[in-house]
Amino acid sequence: MKKGRNNKVAFCVTLFIVSLLVIGCENYGEQKTFNGTQVYYTSAITVNEVDRLGEYLIYSGFADGEEKTVQLNKTGNTYEFRMVVKKGIETDMQFRELGKMFAAEISAYVFNGARVDTHFCDDRLKTLVVLPMTMY
Repeated sequence: MKKGRNNKVAFCVTLFIVSLLVIGCENYGEQKTFNGTQVYYTSAITVNEVDRLGEYLIYSGFADGEEKTVQLNKTGNTYEFRMVVKKGIETDMQFRELGKMFAAEISAYVFNGARVDTHFCDDRLKTLVVLPMTMY
């Protein structure tokens, strides 16, 4: 009997560890860090594109040494600047407008006028809201 109980405990512990590994191993893409900002990028993005974005994030003051997490992706002809935000920010109209303006700046300064949408995301980089760039 004791042996059967030990097997059940070992199985439960193994299942728990595997669950943690699966949860912790989401594939956000490759990663580079620019002045405290983790920039993940998917296979749709070149190293040159992520480096240009990183340089701009430092120049603009976004990458200011504080820990932040963003992801760069491209779907069709649209770049996606995906950023982790605090819960509730996605509903704040001022932050939403800033997100749209920041997308337009990234478009102009990094991607030669290509379309960029900002995605406000949760801490697992799941999109909460998409903010198309605002032309100004």
